[in-house]
This record gives sequence, C-alpha cells and structure tokens, in this order.
Amino acid sequence: MATPRRLRVALITDPAMPQLQPDDASLPAALEALGAEVVVLPWGLPDPEPRCDGALVRSPWEYFMDPERFLAWVEDFEGSVLNSPEVLRWNHDKRYLLELARDGAARIPATALVAAAQLGADADPVLDRIAAERAVLKPTISGGAWRTAVLERGGVIPAEVGAAAGGDFLVQAFVEELPSAGEWSLTYIAGQYSHAVLKRSSPGDFRVQEEHGGTVEVLEPPVALRREAEQVLRAVPDGAALTYGRVDLVEAAAGRPYLMELELIEPELFLRARPGSAADLAGAVIAAVAAAGSAHQS
Repeated sequence: MATPRRLRVALITDPAMPQLQPDDASLPAALEALGAEVVVLPWGLPDPEPRCDGALVRSPWEYFMDPERFLAWVEDFEGSVLNSPEVLRWNHDKRYLLELARDGAARIPATALVAAAQLGADADPVLDRIAAERAVLKPTISGGAWRTAVLERGGVIPAEVGAAAGGDFLVQAFVEELPSAGEWSLTYIAGQYSHAVLKRSSPGDFRVQEEHGGTVEVLEPPVALRREAEQVLRAVPDGAALTYGRVDLVEAAAGRPYLMELELIEPELFLRARPGSAADLAGAVIAAVAAAGSAHQS
C-alpha cells in the first residue's frame, strides 16, 4: 500500500520581513507534527517546486501598500489559500465595517467616508456629519495604524497623511471609552473561540499596537463580547470557511460593544496566549487543505 504523500504548506510572510514573526514561531513544528512539510514563503514569489498544497496567510504586513498585486497573487496561487482569496478581498478594505453595521451585524463608531481630495480642508464639516467632537482618520486600506490621525474641532483634515492605496479615508467618532477600557482582541480558529487579550494604549496615545507603546494582557473576555464577536463572524461572506480570525472590540458605556476591526488577513493571533492554540490552528489548516485537495480530485 502506497504511503500517503505529505501535504506541503506555505506560511505567507512579507518580502520586507520574510522571516516568521515571534508569535508564529511555533507553527512549523505544529504542522510538522501532523505530517506536513512547511515552507516559509514571502508573498509575490512564485509557488516553489514542488508545489504547495496550501498556504496560510500570516504576516504580509505591508500588503496594503500594493493591495491589488497582493490579492492577484493569492488568487493565482496554485494551492488553497487560507483564509480564502474571496474573504481576503472582502476584508482588505475597511468599508466592510459599513457593510456589517448596515446589516445589523455590528455596532461601529459613527463613520463617514472622506475622499483624498478633502485632505487639508476644515475638519468641522466632517465632524458635523458624524456628530462628534473628535474623530480618528484612517485610510480605508491600511494596517498597523498607518497614516492614522485624530481630528479635532477647529482643526483641519491633515494633508500630511498623503494619498492612500484605496483613495478614501474613514473618519470615525473617537471612542471615548478606549483609553480606559482598552481594546479586546478575540481569536477564533476554525470558527471556534480560542483565547483573547486586552490591549491598552500608552498614556496620552490612542493606538493600542505594541509598536506604538501599547501593552497586551491575556484575559478572558466578558460573555457579551464573545456573543458580539460570534455574531460578526457569522455575517462574513463565506464565513463558515474561516480558518482564523480576530475580532477587535471595545466595551461601550452604553449599548453594544464597538467593533473596531475584523482581522481576517494578517492579524497577530496571540498564539502565545493559550498553550495548544498553535496546534489547533495547524489542525484547522491541515483539515482545510486536505478537504480542498479531495474536492479538487473528485
């Protein structure tokens, strides 16, 4: 009886940072323990020989600088890509937040779209549109708080943020609870809750990312946050096929939590927060790649 061929799985990184990030360091061993061969592959490079059966998108952190080229690359990849290229394309533009809010799947801060042509103009008319005293401006296609700024009454929409890949910007009412409550990140693997962390900004800043001075604490979230996250995930197109996802929420003083981001492309999953989460993700990857291969053969 022939020995089954080992699945070959690529872990997708960034050409500028081709090595695996520390939080993903346990993934190769977890995949190899399930019989897979692992290749670390910066996006944009050709599928190596022998071909990979599947690819797990992990840290293409600068994809938003050239999003169409990135999306075309994952769409042309020979093996199955996780999450699917359809989900990646839907999630890469933050207008998905407006879609989720419109369908009632999420509560987001009051939000308006601003064209790049409005950069340098008075901020007050935009703040009037969302009935806010201050707001956060960010490109519709971005990551890591890139070109993100705060708008204040009497100020201008900063021109120095420059043009964005998507052309437009989101202006969202500043979530006043954020500095004190922090932002929760809930990680889901194959649609199942895995673990969560609470991220807090440094004093005087609103950005919770560690590269901007933020801190991370491993905590179990309130049940209401898990319910909210799961409602959001159910609303994702092709949501049942999600291999991984991170839902970023802020508890509100009144009403439902605010959805800040739904990260389905290259989020840090905080695998270090729960022993066994890397093994769970590896299992979900192997199952998805194997299922896709069986479907292709049939």
